[in-house]
Amino acid sequence: NDELSLDLSDCDWFVFNENYGTSEEKYFVRYLDTMIDDLKSVYDDVYLLRNEKHFKLYTFDDGRAFEPDFLLLLTKKEQDLELTYQVFIEPKGSHLFENDAWKQNFLLDLKATHQIEQVWQGKEFIVWGLPFYNHQ
Repeated sequence: NDELSLDLSDCDWFVFNENYGTSEEKYFVRYLDTMIDDLKSVYDDVYLLRNEKHFKLYTFDDGRAFEPDFLLLLTKKEQDLELTYQVFIEPKGSHLFENDAWKQNFLLDLKATHQIEQVWQGKEFIVWGLPFYNHQ
């Protein structure tokens, strides 16, 4: 599908040279490509990593594991503080919303109710999950 094709070989923000995945994942990467200049104007570093079984997240309630499709890393350096955002993103076809609702609930719960204990001076980490991305 030519509509989904995007040459990522020169995109310094995408960790891989190609985007293999579902149509929703490809639509998401194309969407992010349209937003990349805006993100780079706010953050010092912008990187998108497709999670190819690199890591799993475990829900707080029952320990169910899943692998979010993408991790968006954003860093911003301010005077004596380096702020790092880790944003978990899960593009999802609408036919999967009901079955995978527990994943979205967990991703939203990350931002709403859980804090990271700071262990480094001068660095702060913020972990967010976003609602499912859907092209439609």
